[in-house]
Amino acid sequence: MYGVGIPAIFNLALPSLLISALNSILANFSDTYVLVLGVYYKLQTFLYLTTNGIVQGMRPIVGYNFGAKEYARVKKIVLVSLSLSIIIMSVGTLLCWLIPDKLIGLFSTNASTIASGSIALRYISIGFIISSVSVIISGALEGLGQGVPSLVISSLRYVFIIIPVAFVLSLIFGAEGVWHAFWITEFIAAAISYMIYKRMMLYPDEVN
Repeated sequence: MYGVGIPAIFNLALPSLLISALNSILANFSDTYVLVLGVYYKLQTFLYLTTNGIVQGMRPIVGYNFGAKEYARVKKIVLVSLSLSIIIMSVGTLLCWLIPDKLIGLFSTNASTIASGSIALRYISIGFIISSVSVIISGALEGLGQGVPSLVISSLRYVFIIIPVAFVLSLIFGAEGVWHAFWITEFIAAAISYMIYKRMMLYPDEVN
């Protein structure tokens, strides 16, 4: 319980750390960008809460079936969960590209904020679909009692990749560099997550 619970506590705290770090970077350019980041996180909640709901339902089912040695079913559950998450994220990506101004307009009427927010949403949403890989694999590992590898994945997404990348890109491209850091991080994290998944989830039938 502690092996999964303690990493899960840190997983919940990491987004707050990320927001604080990115706010510090964006504040060097304009308070408008800080506001845009806040609006983005309100919007992305609708997507990621839905995906997290899938993860919450997947965890116990993965654990039950792994314990029953139904390894083929475990793989299928992970695949189905990933497919559902991709569908949700695809819808989110589509909305961010088609009506970003209307989405930002739900939280602000300022023309400058809407313009900057529209650009931010388009850039950030590039990583929505691929982020499904990290989110689902992280949840599957927790379902199997692998809390530490799950924490590693979350730490990469929220701290160790995105913050340094955002800082470096902000020096080169300004505030827009921070938005690019989101999708770059998701692609890197997805690749690492998949490698962790292949390494950690070795089923007895595969080992033999």
